Amino acid sequence: MDRENTEGIAGTPWTESEISAVVDSYFRMLSSERAGAAYSKAQNRRQLMTIVRRSEGSIERKLQNISAVLDMLGTQWINGYKPLAHFQDALVAAVERNVGQTPDFLYPANTDTQPLALNDDAVFVAPPSVADFEKTLTPAVRRLVGKFDPAERDARNRQLGKAGEKFVVEFERDRLRRAGRSDLADDVRWVSDLDGDGYGCDVRSFETDGQERLLEIKTTCGHERTAFWLTRREVDVAAERRDRYRIRRVFHFRNRAQMFEIAPPLEHALLMTPTTYSAEPR
Repeated sequence: MDRENTEGIAGTPWTESEISAVVDSYFRMLSSERAGAAYSKAQNRRQLMTIVRRSEGSIERKLQNISAVLDMLGTQWINGYKPLAHFQDALVAAVERNVGQTPDFLYPANTDTQPLALNDDAVFVAPPSVADFEKTLTPAVRRLVGKFDPAERDARNRQLGKAGEKFVVEFERDRLRRAGRSDLADDVRWVSDLDGDGYGCDVRSFETDGQERLLEIKTTCGHERTAFWLTRREVDVAAERRDRYRIRRVFHFRNRAQMFEIAPPLEHALLMTPTTYSAEPR
């Protein structure tokens, strides 16, 4: 564990009361950010310095630790406090208490994201690697993620799903127009919105050479390795139309959304675990 993140200027470990004070302050700031209300990060840090008697740098790192826990939970964190791993179990417990006290925290009413970036490279990124990811999944974090299950929450959040699909449609049209293919941009189709579910894909788009792409959009407010659900239909379509089918994973949706692509065969790119079965009496 990173000593600098667990100790303050006096060289003493962070106490539960100090951690609670910082977590409470963080959640108040995040509530203001979600509501579109103005607040000052610097002022909040200075106020915390009078309560916990830690350096401003130490407090800022602790706030980044909180962002890391929320990132693991698949929810929004405060822009400006980039997630920083290596945190105490007591911090995980304090975050859990705050989430539990606010039932709608994981289901914000507003799922709008920031405007599309002008540069493709800022939005469309390479798939994540597994390097160092497991190190952040301590037993306390695993338990917390299991309790609030980001994959199930994302799958049930239809508003988030629709917002993610709209984001990809706009991105695809913008990408094709900037590549000089306005003709293809005009043919990008939001299939799930215009034609309904059941087709195994959400968006029909194109490569710049005209090759068709069938995109299944999976959106999360969490990090790039947040788990997601796939239906039997989606898996079947991926196998049947593997030359055109792609999963477009949108992540950090409320924190400068980015996306990457997964191509079939899905079992080569994903660790797929059956968790739900359709059952009927024999």
